[in-house]
Amino acid sequence: EGHTDYVRAVAVTPDGKHIVSGSRDKTIKVWNLDTGKEERSLEGHTRSVCALAVTPDGKHIVSGSDDKTIKVWNLDTGKEKRSLEGHTDYVRAVAVTPDGKHIVSGSGGETIKVWNLDTGKEKRSLKGHT
Repeated sequence: EGHTDYVRAVAVTPDGKHIVSGSRDKTIKVWNLDTGKEERSLEGHTRSVCALAVTPDGKHIVSGSDDKTIKVWNLDTGKEKRSLEGHTDYVRAVAVTPDGKHIVSGSGGETIKVWNLDTGKEKRSLKGHT
């Protein structure tokens, strides 16, 4: 139980009942805030999990990783819903828009990408950070 390497990202569900943590051990853990118990472990990234967000409706976890992917997970089941590919470097930041329709991700490749959460399609790529 628990991570086997250092924790790189945390998020809290909108209802305040769960903590989500991402680690260098390539896993995401869902914790019950009241009991402190690990409820599930999500596996699918091939490198460190560096960024996490929870959708405003509390149904999905969004994760970003050193494997250059973003994954969308069902919070209740722990199942991977989809994997988004398009960054050319580590994904260092993820966020979900307040309406829950888009994922915004930031990469070591000086790029911000906007994705449709439902389809997984890239909507926009913003470049210019150096």
